[in-house]
Amino acid sequence: MKILMAYSNLPLMMAPAISVGIFHAMCKDEGVEFKLFETTEYSEEYKNRHIVMSRAGANRGIAKDTRDDDYFTIKDPDRVIPDFIETVENFEPDLILVHMQEDVVQMGLDLLESIKDKNIPHITGGVYAMAAPDMLIKEPAVNVVCRYEGEEVLRQAIQAFKNNQDFTSIDGIWWKDANGSVIKNKPAKLTDITKAIPDFTCYENKRWARPMGGRYFQRAISLETYRGCPYKCSYCNSPGTRQLATQLDLGNFMRRKSADIIERDLHSFIDKGVDPDMAMFIDDSFLARPAKEIFEFTDMWSKYKIPFWFNTRIENCKPEYLAALKEAGAYRMTFGIESGNEEYRKTVLKRAVTNDKYREYFGYINDSDIPYSLNVIIGMPFETRAMVMDTARLVRDARGHDGLTLAIWQPYRGTELRDVAIQEGFIEPDHNTPGTGYLDWEQDAGIKMPKPYLQRDEMTTLVKVFALYAYFPDDMWPLIKQAETDEKLRDELMNKYKSEFFGSKYQEGGKTKLAQLNRYCNKHDESASYQFIECRP
Repeated sequence: MKILMAYSNLPLMMAPAISVGIFHAMCKDEGVEFKLFETTEYSEEYKNRHIVMSRAGANRGIAKDTRDDDYFTIKDPDRVIPDFIETVENFEPDLILVHMQEDVVQMGLDLLESIKDKNIPHITGGVYAMAAPDMLIKEPAVNVVCRYEGEEVLRQAIQAFKNNQDFTSIDGIWWKDANGSVIKNKPAKLTDITKAIPDFTCYENKRWARPMGGRYFQRAISLETYRGCPYKCSYCNSPGTRQLATQLDLGNFMRRKSADIIERDLHSFIDKGVDPDMAMFIDDSFLARPAKEIFEFTDMWSKYKIPFWFNTRIENCKPEYLAALKEAGAYRMTFGIESGNEEYRKTVLKRAVTNDKYREYFGYINDSDIPYSLNVIIGMPFETRAMVMDTARLVRDARGHDGLTLAIWQPYRGTELRDVAIQEGFIEPDHNTPGTGYLDWEQDAGIKMPKPYLQRDEMTTLVKVFALYAYFPDDMWPLIKQAETDEKLRDELMNKYKSEFFGSKYQEGGKTKLAQLNRYCNKHDESASYQFIECRP
């Protein structure tokens, strides 16, 4: 038996997908030949996110005169369909798995449409399939949708093919019969994530390369230790995924791996000849687990001291956790602020944490001296310009961070905030997130809201100058306001910002970062919640 994985992906989003690694491992275990076709390297422009973010002052990125093809192979996007057809004809798969993510769902549909005449069985799956199965199954090119998780569905499908059975009888899928009627099979059970050991050998070695914090890692591996998230953030699809598991009577979607299982997964890389120089934990919130498990992990990881990155919440960063994580090898962390307006964050985003609490924990995080970056979203429903300035002030209060991730909010299916946008008339019910690209701010400027809420041109402009507002003191904000429409002035201020904020080639976090910034701010008072006090850099 042969299985082809068609992974439609945003251009140059190079981190190997956990799902691909898991499916590859399952096929190997079942003696099934597996091949991967992905659209990642097909890009008409050099839009690597590190470069785009660097130009907005969000991170160091890659050197200004460096093009993406110095690090990645760029393929002609006009070759996607011909190359896919050629792959299908040469490989002759018995089953095709098609990844569907909302940003690139049209690409997945185009791939299927291009081989429709070959009548090869397929299963579509992914975040979009979970959030909008009714939309996906209506597409003429789509015959089968994986309703939820894919591991059990794939296992059953393989067994059905091996036994010469009709695979449409398996659990966990929706499918169309010859008359176009949709049949909804019963749900498949949740997978035991402790048994899923990804095998990424289907990827080329260059896919492990990753620039981060001013360094260039050659073998940055991805690890999943937590599937699900206990929080209820309205802009995220994790709450909907958890709720769906309850509705389908599948049990608790949130599952975690113990320290010994994480160690086993690490050794799976080492045993396959991948000696990692960086580990990236892709969990929604790495520290959303009992203290006992955190310390068991740090004790285990301390044996290896491999630098690692993780995403978590600010209020989870207790000093004792941070000390243990640093000792174990924490290279850097990422935190989502999203909005600095406390009331908005509580009532609309469903994040009931006060700004005072954030400032308190920024102190702990800075004291740890672990470098970190912050996430910010601009253009969410009901957001005003004043709220964006609140966010800039809260980012400034952190002070010990050395990077930002900036995004214009997109109404993804499966999120509560999308429903809010529909109810308020900010988007149409059938709105699809355009597939123009992860950071294509000019073309994809967000939702349409009446004044006094943010207008689309404001979103596009603010995301380009946000780093300036979040760094310079309030008395420089009128000048930054001018820079919103004066590109020359914006470049001057951005160059000044970068020369001061990125004080060295490599990352600096916490106390080290504060000491570097103090060169530009003699009146800074570190006792005042790490804020600027009458400071003019």
